[in-house]
Amino acid sequence: MSSHPYCAPRDALELQLVQIWEDLLKRRPVGVNEDFFDLGGDSVSAMSLLARVSQETGYNLPTAGILQARTIEKLARALREGITSEPWSPIVPVQPEGTRRPFFCVHPGGGNVLCYLGLSRWLGSDRPFYGVQCRGVDGVLEPWHSAEEMAGEYVAALRRVQPHGPYALGGWSVGGVLAYEMAQQLTAAGQRVAPLAILDSGVLYACAILTAIFPKGEMGALDLLRLPSEQQLAEFRRRSAAAQLIPDAADEELANRIFRLCTSNMRALLNYRAEPYDGRIVLFQAVESLVKKRFEPRYEWPRLCAQVEVQEVPGNHLTMIHEPHVCGLAEKLSQCLDAAQ
Repeated sequence: MSSHPYCAPRDALELQLVQIWEDLLKRRPVGVNEDFFDLGGDSVSAMSLLARVSQETGYNLPTAGILQARTIEKLARALREGITSEPWSPIVPVQPEGTRRPFFCVHPGGGNVLCYLGLSRWLGSDRPFYGVQCRGVDGVLEPWHSAEEMAGEYVAALRRVQPHGPYALGGWSVGGVLAYEMAQQLTAAGQRVAPLAILDSGVLYACAILTAIFPKGEMGALDLLRLPSEQQLAEFRRRSAAAQLIPDAADEELANRIFRLCTSNMRALLNYRAEPYDGRIVLFQAVESLVKKRFEPRYEWPRLCAQVEVQEVPGNHLTMIHEPHVCGLAEKLSQCLDAAQ
């Protein structure tokens, strides 16, 4: 039950948003002063919300929009006033409140950071949580084509939020490798990273995950890219469904944007040549492996870093960041962050 007295929509835009929320959240009535996430919204429904708002109202809602305006009243006002007028930044305040050292978590292959909503909530209201989103996620800017360029932009943006270390930094999937390169650049600038949290990630591991998603006997990754564009997208949606990269409500434009970002980010990752790291890594490895044992990230990172701590977390690479497994990841990550602070 909501703690707010019911407040009905007062104009056509608020009514449109109410209808979208009621449909996505499977509940009614929804008042214009109720918080989307308090009503049961999660990362998947938030992605669907982005798609539906764009399709049905004609307003373009960026990723940060639903995080900044969590009620229909605030969202309608933000859309009218031009929520996209602010300069684009890779840093998204997923949960900016709290007194502890902020945690910066880099996007996976899809470029978006809404997948971290559950993780930020499980980490608690006293831990500021900033997502690092990919250039091009809004469909306006062109994405970078190298991990080093991406990391350079992210480091500059991160230091505008927190000018000096120590930095609590991490990332899931592709984001773990990008966080590693960010840590390299921060260390080279005389800053300290503690901890560097790698969430089931690795360069060789990414290749193995691709093989697992495109197994023998089915169409391979290169074969996929030779298909007509609409068939590429349909096949990608099917293969990536467990990772929930593309919401069911996404139209062709949004789905294609996510697909292009995934392709671009994977190419950047596969061209990346990681150098040895002098700091310490905490690897959070999913217990349900999708790859052969020799490709697991626990065997990859010690080749680059002498200090690697491995924490096993529930789920597999695609499901560990979502319910019901994310609470197990958050528990161990929280312990790691507390110890570093």
